Amino acid sequence: MGQTLTTPLTLTLTHFPDVRARAHHLSVEVRKGRWKTFCSSEWPTLQVEWPRDGTFNLSIILQVKAKVMDPGPLGHPDQVAYVITWEDLVRNPPFWVKPFLHSPSPSQSTLLALEAPKNRNSDPQKPVLPDEPQRDLLLLDPLPPTPENPLLRPPPYASPSAPTLSPTSPSAPTLSPASPTVPTLSPTSPSAPSMSPSPVPPELTPQAPPATPRLRLRRTEDPDGSPTWRSSLFPLRTVNRTVQYWPFSASDLYNWKTHNPSFSQDPQALTSLIESILLTHQPTWDDCQQLLQVLLTTEERQRVLLEARKNVPGPGGLPTQLPNEIDEGFPLTRPDWDYETAPGRESLRIYRQALLAGLKGAGKRPTNLAKVRTITQERDESPAAFMERLLEGFRMYTPFDPEALEHKATIAMAFIDQAALDIRGKLQRLDGIQTYGLQELVREAEKVYNKREKKKENLSKIGLKIGTTDPLGLAP
Repeated sequence: MGQTLTTPLTLTLTHFPDVRARAHHLSVEVRKGRWKTFCSSEWPTLQVEWPRDGTFNLSIILQVKAKVMDPGPLGHPDQVAYVITWEDLVRNPPFWVKPFLHSPSPSQSTLLALEAPKNRNSDPQKPVLPDEPQRDLLLLDPLPPTPENPLLRPPPYASPSAPTLSPTSPSAPTLSPASPTVPTLSPTSPSAPSMSPSPVPPELTPQAPPATPRLRLRRTEDPDGSPTWRSSLFPLRTVNRTVQYWPFSASDLYNWKTHNPSFSQDPQALTSLIESILLTHQPTWDDCQQLLQVLLTTEERQRVLLEARKNVPGPGGLPTQLPNEIDEGFPLTRPDWDYETAPGRESLRIYRQALLAGLKGAGKRPTNLAKVRTITQERDESPAAFMERLLEGFRMYTPFDPEALEHKATIAMAFIDQAALDIRGKLQRLDGIQTYGLQELVREAEKVYNKREKKKENLSKIGLKIGTTDPLGLAP
């Protein structure tokens, strides 16, 4: 008795400064109110078994991510930042999440590594790996069994029908699974020559194809002192990779334009869409121009570019006023940025950051409190969802930040005055209402909302017992 139940949602809300910092590291922005609303109200309706109290189950998180990032009309681009931050908390858990992870995150690969028992006389003899004290990890992959051919030397070469990769690093050679026969061990000499695969059309040859799945063998010591080898499938990591460029497809651009409102009609929705595209696609300068050309009108583009150039960060991180720094950080003509180099990627990151700030600045409308007053709680709308909708209204029709402390009283009064009748009466009778925070108001409103739902359930049960759906005789 007296103990508080800790759930993934309450845990993340308690450590929300860490969550916000992690989101900032991912180049996105998350808000506490929306974090709670999406977890407790939105994601449970996606039919992926997401609990209202949240979960650290990576499989369920990835299902929510797939639903949220759907490019069609059923997607939720405004929720992308929140689900990828939640995913990152599981993939790279901080110290306060680790105790709640009961098992490692499942691998997304369909290839599973099995650990065989020590004594299995019925199995065929497997090759024994040589003991190399200078290396704790070895890689095991199949080789084409053609030792009689003098032209074949390790590392292996691709078959004519399926070109494969050459080793990515002399210290850890990777071999191609070109043959279904019993795997053989590759020599570890870093000076072994390699041959290029058979020619393929240039358009089918990516600059850096993904690495093939590999089994890593780790040597462990048994209690009796004899070493054993255990294999497990680790997430693949590309060493010294070359960044691949994938331009936007015509279908993507068409779907984004067709299934989303215009910038003038709903700037918040289109800004959220472009923010998710900037995050997931990492577009180049040319791609950004194509995106703006398709999704915005000429007048809208001019406003966005003007606002973006006001938000170019200077050396100290604050917006700069120097024309040369503005032209360097947000050029209007095509710059010579190489996305395969670290400086080029950093320039693109700054450009995308300023572009997003320009979209948010250009999307702000003139102050119109009358529009905010028209936002009232709907009949079956939860208090958390209503609060989030009210905050969005303040962001859209007023110039100030609704989450700032100096505007807390204004938001609180709007929430009370525009809530449902029964909730409004309960909140107006609270003592010391001026000391309540927004989340405390939502909790008090949810008590009334939950009682209302419970009363409906009890009335429906009474109706079932007496054989009518209208136990109070209210129906005409």
